[in-house]
Amino acid sequence: VEINGYQGSHNDGKSRIWPFKRMHTIQPYDKVNNTMVYMHLWGDDDDAYWGNYDFGRAIKVGMRKNSVPYSGDFDFVETYSFWPITHMVAPKEDAMGCADCHSKQGRLADLNGFYMPGRDSFGWLDILGYLALGGALLGVLLHALLRKIFSRKQSQGGAQ
Repeated sequence: VEINGYQGSHNDGKSRIWPFKRMHTIQPYDKVNNTMVYMHLWGDDDDAYWGNYDFGRAIKVGMRKNSVPYSGDFDFVETYSFWPITHMVAPKEDAMGCADCHSKQGRLADLNGFYMPGRDSFGWLDILGYLALGGALLGVLLHALLRKIFSRKQSQGGAQ
């Protein structure tokens, strides 16, 4: 059972990149009403699941507190949900670098249909970028040289 999905596509013009984990779990559900259940998980009382490990009691209290119909008959179902990586982030020693995804053999190498910096390239665009960079550098050097030349002439009294 999918608990929460994700929507969007790289070509819809509105989506943003957001990394997430797919979490696989087994959760209780109401067999008669065919709904997921609320559980009273913690608290300083005997009904909290983390205090008594009694699913039946914790579900009954959780459903009552949330005013949701409950048959009293539960079972377990495999579920999956998508969690943004802001939850349970790996320690900094295990964090990935940009090139782990943004490279030709990166984790996202098999995703197609869009341009990804670091993975995809257009030869003509790379050449154009290098020419622009070289032109800018050449312009700065030429400007500095001309200023130096004309400042000497001015200091020698040649230009007024």
